[in-house]
Amino acid sequence: MNNTNSKYLLGVDGGNSKTDYLLCRADNGEFVDILRCPTCSHEAFSDGFDGMETAMKSQLDMLFDRNNIKADDVAVAAFGLAGADLPGQIDELKKRVKKLGFERFVLANDGILGVKAITKSGVCAVSGAGTVIVGIDSCGNVLQVGGIGHISGDYAGGGHIMRTGVAAAYSHIYRMGVASAVFPRILDIIGVTDVADLPTVMSNGRLLLQNMTEIITAIDTAAMNGDAVAKKILDEAGINCGEGVCGCIRNLGFDDDVTVVLAGSIWNKIKYPGMIDNFKATIAANSSSQCNFALLQAPPALGAIFWAKEIHDDGMDNQEYRRKMLEFLTLERYDELVKG
Repeated sequence: MNNTNSKYLLGVDGGNSKTDYLLCRADNGEFVDILRCPTCSHEAFSDGFDGMETAMKSQLDMLFDRNNIKADDVAVAAFGLAGADLPGQIDELKKRVKKLGFERFVLANDGILGVKAITKSGVCAVSGAGTVIVGIDSCGNVLQVGGIGHISGDYAGGGHIMRTGVAAAYSHIYRMGVASAVFPRILDIIGVTDVADLPTVMSNGRLLLQNMTEIITAIDTAAMNGDAVAKKILDEAGINCGEGVCGCIRNLGFDDDVTVVLAGSIWNKIKYPGMIDNFKATIAANSSSQCNFALLQAPPALGAIFWAKEIHDDGMDNQEYRRKMLEFLTLERYDELVKG
C-alpha cells in the first residue's frame, strides 16, 4: 500500500448516503485500498459546494495519508457523484475537484457507474430512493434523463412509490379514490389510527422517509397478491423508467445493440414482476435498438475504476482486466474490505 513510485487510479462513488473511494494501480489495475466515508454530495451540506469540497478533501487526505501518496500520484480519477444533475452543477463540481489537485479526471452523475461496471457504453436505469437514467455512447457522449424530481418527470424510485401509495390512501378517504387492501397497512405503518389525523401525519416528510422501506414492501406485497392499486403504482414506475431509457437511446449515438443496466434497491428488492415487465415492454415498443438487460451485481465504485482505466489506456476497454476485477471484488468481498 506504500509504493509511491507507481501512479494510481482513483474511482469515486459519491452517493447521497455514503462515498466510496477505490484506489488501484494504474499500470496493471491491481487493487490497493478502499475507503468508505459519509456522503460528500453538495446537496447534503448547508454551504453546498463549499461543504462538498471540505468533506471530499478530508476524506481524500485520509485515503492518501494511509497510502503515503498525494493527488499528484493519481494518473486518472473518475467521479460518479450524486447531485451532478445540471450542467452548472457539473461545471462547479469539476472546478472543486480540480482545486483538490486532480488534473486528469472525468466526472458525471453517479448513475454512469452502473454502465461502466458492466461495459464501456450503455444506459443505466437507476431506481433507488430516487431515479435517474444515465447513458454514455461509444463516442463518450454522456446524457442524463431526469434525476431532478417530478419537475423532470421522475415518476419512479422509492420516494415516488412511497408518496404515491400514501397519496392514494388519502384520495380514497377524501376524494372517493379506488379502494385498496394496502391502505390499512400504510396507515398502520405511519401510525394513523384516526383518518382525521392523516393530513397532519402525511405532511411529516421525515416520518414518511423513516418508514419508506416498510411502505414500499407493503405495496409490493399487495401487488403480488393482485391488488389493482398497488400493481398500477409499480407498473407506472416501470413504464416511467422505460420511457427515460428510450429518450436516452434516442438522444445518444448508440449502435443497434444497447446494454441496459438496472441499478438500485427498487430493481433488486421488488418482487412484483409487472414493474420490470412494463419497463422492458415500454423500451421494446418505443426503441428500434436491441437491448440487452443486466441487473447490476457489482460495486458501482468498480465502475469508476474501469472508467478511469479506460481513460488511462486511451479509450481501450480491457475485458480481461474487467473480468479479473469483477471476480476479485465481488459484492461480498467488497463489503468485507469496506468493513476492514
